[in-house]
Amino acid sequence: MKKTRRWVALTLVLALVLSLTACSTGGGESSSSQAPTSTTEPSSSADSGTEVSSETDTTGTGADLTSYPREETLYLGGQQWGTPVSNNPLAANPNYTCVTQNDNSTLYVWETLYMWNPSDETAYPLLADGDYQWNEEETAITVKLKEAAHWSDGTPVTAADVETTWDAHVNYQSNQGVAYSPYIADIVAVDDYTVEIQANTDNLNRMKVLEYLPRVFVMQKAYLDSLAEANGGDATAMKNEPMWDAPHTGPYSTREQNDQKWVIERDDNYWGQDESMWGKLPVPKYVIHNIYSSNDVSAQAFANGEIDVNQSYVANIEKMWEDQGLPVSTYISEPPYNAPGQIPSVIFNTQRNGLDQVAVRKAIAMATDYDQIVNSAMTGQAPSFSEYPRTIFNWSEAQQSLILDPEALAPLQWEGNDIEGANALLDEAGIVDTNGDGNREYNGQELSYQVECPTGFSDWEATLQIVQEAGKAIGIQIETYFPETAQYTDDIQAGNFDITMSSTAGGISAPWTVFYFFMYGFGGEFPEAMTTNYGRYYNPEADELLDELSNTTEEDRQLEIYQRLNEIYLTDVPSFGAMYRPTMFMSYFEETWTNFPNEHDGTDPKVPPLMCSGGYGIAALYNLELVDG
Repeated sequence: MKKTRRWVALTLVLALVLSLTACSTGGGESSSSQAPTSTTEPSSSADSGTEVSSETDTTGTGADLTSYPREETLYLGGQQWGTPVSNNPLAANPNYTCVTQNDNSTLYVWETLYMWNPSDETAYPLLADGDYQWNEEETAITVKLKEAAHWSDGTPVTAADVETTWDAHVNYQSNQGVAYSPYIADIVAVDDYTVEIQANTDNLNRMKVLEYLPRVFVMQKAYLDSLAEANGGDATAMKNEPMWDAPHTGPYSTREQNDQKWVIERDDNYWGQDESMWGKLPVPKYVIHNIYSSNDVSAQAFANGEIDVNQSYVANIEKMWEDQGLPVSTYISEPPYNAPGQIPSVIFNTQRNGLDQVAVRKAIAMATDYDQIVNSAMTGQAPSFSEYPRTIFNWSEAQQSLILDPEALAPLQWEGNDIEGANALLDEAGIVDTNGDGNREYNGQELSYQVECPTGFSDWEATLQIVQEAGKAIGIQIETYFPETAQYTDDIQAGNFDITMSSTAGGISAPWTVFYFFMYGFGGEFPEAMTTNYGRYYNPEADELLDELSNTTEEDRQLEIYQRLNEIYLTDVPSFGAMYRPTMFMSYFEETWTNFPNEHDGTDPKVPPLMCSGGYGIAALYNLELVDG
């Protein structure tokens, strides 16, 4: 396939998110799993953090491994932790892996215009035909569509479908519509196979316009029109439609979904077998994700070989092959076993009493023991902050190279487990315990907070328990709260939390989009449902710099802005990184299937470790082989 031409002026800025070389570390969102791995939709993935038993047990996992031929079925794990709600890309939280829209959207059922490949920082055409083209003023992008592309009902994909998809997101105020309507003025069909994505020149942000290309699924105009007529155009009704019967363009169709599993089946009429795309069908006929009752059960299922591709974090994963002799492998053969991706971060709700004070936020960050997090929560599968001092950049060589002046940042950084320094900071700010109960107060109120992440994200849970202990040591009461993933998603989007945890890796507009995720304050006027900057942090200078950076092509100025944004972040501490981790954990049980992506697999383009589904990671499905031929 042909690579899409990069926006050359921003080559330096769009730094590598996933390094594909083995990294020398002391160890390697989502997320434990990652909640949210994106700036628009939280992922439903979760990590086990469980060290599996040395004796496998094939009973009690609840997995259905007999309804479909094993030699035709790829089993996934660690991405679905509850009953799927819908197959609707307009829904606020469909809670269905196959409807994940982010920088590396899941491309089993629905498809995007382009697929982002973090391995080589390239957007590859999917429904699009060839390169996207900026106009001379760089205020609009033209995209051609593949004439071979068709819907599962056999009708052609046209520019009218792309246009109507955008209109639906805007008119029904979906998460995507809310996220992109400030930056995209319109998407219009120029002819049957050409669309133009027009930037809002009154609020020009080229990065946000680019983000749309690999993120948002294209939906069928005829189907959307029929639903709109049936629902009288009601936005709530449209977002609540299950859409299990929707025509789609992806290689798989929904077959069944319930509280035990979801199953998708290969569409043997899939348009992608045309020579203009893959030239063949994906290898597995079925892809199944069994829904396990707990992370412990999921971890045991992986050890049993019930899961072929696992996104759950497995503590001390090397013991599976070293001590148990299991056919388990990882993308990188040595620690940290996975490539750089994101920084799961503890996020403060800056609208809450006390948490609106820098001293309180920074004291909690200073008191947290990061070495304990790496050694216990991550079992060494992450580098330390002493190796890569904290910024908003991940630990890939490409992003670290964007730090203009490390020495200037050093006085703002902290090592952690500094109880004495944190207490001194609070004392100096006058935030003290006035009634002798051991708890500090601010504005006459006890500093007492709830810190949350989804239940089952065991490495995140362990991390937040360490944060809880840090609070206790400095006179701040912090209680842990681990709700179901759906409740957690509702909480962070609505701002119904004190302290939470989230992360993002970024994609086509990274690392800009990561800074945006943690720092952009919308001028202090926050949408009712936030899909970024969950803590509702606002700094006018940061907003101005992010706006400038989104349109700046001068590389020296880009580096200056990144430097200043890091200074602001480390000074204001709206959140703080808890550990380094990959975009996705990805380990394989190679008893049925083999030839999964790995650092030395020789694929060209390089297939990234994104669960055989995320962005260009979907290419892995075309390379799989049966172990027994």
